[in-house]
Amino acid sequence: MKKKVLALVLAAAMASSMATSVSVFAEAATATVADLPAEAQFEPNADYDEYTVVEYTIEDIQADLVCTVSTNKDHTEFYLECNFYGDDQMTKTTYDGKEYTVEEDKTGFMKGDTPAILDKALEQNIWVPIGDAAASDDAKADDKKEIKGVTEDQLPAEPMFEANKDYDKWTVVEYTIEDIQADLVCTVSAKEDNSEFYLECNFYGDDQMTKTTYDGKEYTVEEDKTGFMKGDTPAILDKAIEQDLWVYFDNGADDADAADAEATDGAAATAADLPAEAQFEPNKDYDEYTVVEYTIEDIQADLVCTVSTNKDHTEFYLECNFYGDDQMTKTTYDGKEYTVEEDKTGFMKGDTPAILDKAIEQNIWVTIEK
Repeated sequence: MKKKVLALVLAAAMASSMATSVSVFAEAATATVADLPAEAQFEPNADYDEYTVVEYTIEDIQADLVCTVSTNKDHTEFYLECNFYGDDQMTKTTYDGKEYTVEEDKTGFMKGDTPAILDKALEQNIWVPIGDAAASDDAKADDKKEIKGVTEDQLPAEPMFEANKDYDKWTVVEYTIEDIQADLVCTVSAKEDNSEFYLECNFYGDDQMTKTTYDGKEYTVEEDKTGFMKGDTPAILDKAIEQDLWVYFDNGADDADAADAEATDGAAATAADLPAEAQFEPNKDYDEYTVVEYTIEDIQADLVCTVSTNKDHTEFYLECNFYGDDQMTKTTYDGKEYTVEEDKTGFMKGDTPAILDKAIEQNIWVTIEK
């Protein structure tokens, strides 16, 4: 029982810390209404600087909400509105970077769910300027190179395959083959006019690829690497066109990503920014490190891992402790696949890729002092 309570406490701490990290280190480029996950049911509050829309389900009663969340620039105060079973809901909440405090709750019903909704707002990180802030951002945009489409951080998932640079633009599509409940994350590269598509994904360990032409009415699959994906390709491409989140190769979108990367490198994190205190010293043979909190779900084992890496993230050195045994893995990464070269106990090889994925996703790297 104590172990289960500890796991819940650690999970809550991690969620709070991760929300803070997203706000501080992964600030997205200004979004537009078209980038929001759903149409707003409530106008944003003009007393704030920016807003987003959050789709949220109250699980125990299966109530689906579409919430408008308005906030100030530093995300210390939130104004949330939604409708639940015909009643308009509103909460006003302050946030100190660790804990939410609901100051007002119009109906008294939403106080319990508000922190989870705000966590989701911070995690999805799609903020549209409100009023004067929008006008100010528009003025700034006039001085910058125009960015077509979106930036990579606005895609629905991290790509598992590099985009094909023989095309003009690309996106990521999450897709489920329903009859066998197989979840795919597909990279779809396309011509500017959507007349040709190049799709890559992985299904049960096999890399899939299809090349497809489109006349505006019908898809024709010209190539299918394994012969497996021809039937599902049209539905995946329909979803790519419908979500309309394209990253372009030939314009300011890639330049902006490069600039963001340089800015991130220039403002390195400190140990205080990490989601937990390191239990192992970083490996000084590497350039930077982070700390990852990870749970081995089937046995509910909570780990705090120190992950050291080189600048280009092609090699990782992971240390943690599991049930009293010190663990270590050394792993190489080619941008698509992890290869565990060493595993001290033989236990961690299976979980290492997921831990490293989380390290890259949270993107909080502290420079290692030599």
